[in-house]
Amino acid sequence: MARLGIVVARPGDTSFSELQQLAKEAESAGFESVFSPEFMNDALANCQIMAQATSTVKVGTWIANIYLRHPALCAQTAVAIDDTSKGRLILGLGVSHRPLVEGILKEQMDKPRDFLREYMKVVRDVTTGIGYPGSPMQPRAATYKVPLYIAALALGTVELCGEMADGAMLYLCPTSRMPRVMAALEKGAAKAGRSVSSVDITTGIPTCVSDDLNAARAAARGNLSFYGGLPFYNKLFQSSGFVEEAEGLAKGNANAVSDKMAEAVSLVGPPSRCREQLAAFREAGIQLPILVPVAVGDQTAAQAVRKVIETFA
Repeated sequence: MARLGIVVARPGDTSFSELQQLAKEAESAGFESVFSPEFMNDALANCQIMAQATSTVKVGTWIANIYLRHPALCAQTAVAIDDTSKGRLILGLGVSHRPLVEGILKEQMDKPRDFLREYMKVVRDVTTGIGYPGSPMQPRAATYKVPLYIAALALGTVELCGEMADGAMLYLCPTSRMPRVMAALEKGAAKAGRSVSSVDITTGIPTCVSDDLNAARAAARGNLSFYGGLPFYNKLFQSSGFVEEAEGLAKGNANAVSDKMAEAVSLVGPPSRCREQLAAFREAGIQLPILVPVAVGDQTAAQAVRKVIETFA
C-alpha cells in the first residue's frame, strides 16, 4: 500500500477499547499510521492506548494543542510513548483555535505562531537530550527520534514547517493551493539552510464514502459548515478561492458550502470515486494523506472509520 494515514478517534464518539480495535484493524489493512485529534480530550494518551494494542503502525497526535501542556511535560510524555512503542510516535503540534483556547479554556492566545516556534524548540531540546534550561534535573531523551510535525493552515505557518519541522500537517487544503504551499515550505527551508525534501507533507482529507453520492455530498457539506465558523479555517477557505462560501459561513449560514468546495477538500462518493480523488492529492504533492472518516447518513463514527479502512485497504 502507498503511504496512507487515518484518523481513528473522534473525541466523545469512540470508547478506548473501540479505539484500540480500530487501530488494530487499520494496522492489519496496511495503513502506515493512525491518528487521534484533540478537543477536550488527550491525544497523547490516545496514542499510548493505540500503541499498546498494535505493533507496527505509527501513532500520531492530530493535533496536540500547545496551550494545554507545558512543552517540557509534552516532551516527556512523548518520550514515554516513543520508548514503549519502539519509535512509532508522530508528535503533531498546533495552536488550535481562538474560540477554544480563549473562549473555553480561558488561556491567552497572543502571537500564536511565535509561541509555537518557542514551544517547538523546547520540545525538540528535551526529546533530543539537550535538556531544559535552568533545570537541576534534566529529563531523559527519547530512545528513538520523535518526529515533530506542525499543523499549518496559514502560509506563514507552512513556512515555519519548512524552517524547523519534520512534517507539515495541512488540512482542508485543495490541490489548487499546493503551489503556494510548496513555495512557503521552500522559503522556510532556505532560511534554515536545509532542503524541503526533509519535510514530510501531509494533509487531512475528510472522507465521505457511500454509494449514495447525494448523501455523501450532504455529509461533506455538513462537515465543512462546522469548520467555516472557526476564524482560522474561514480565512483558509477565503484564501483558497471560496470567498462566497466563507462569507456565508461567517454569517452562520450552514448551507453556504457548495459541492465544488466540498469536493475540492474532501473525498466524496462511492469507493472507486474516492480512490480516484485521493490520487489527485498525491499527484499535487501530498506525501502522506491522512483520511478523516465522516459519517454518512445514519453511520456511527466507528462504522465510518471501518468503511474507510475497507475502501482503502
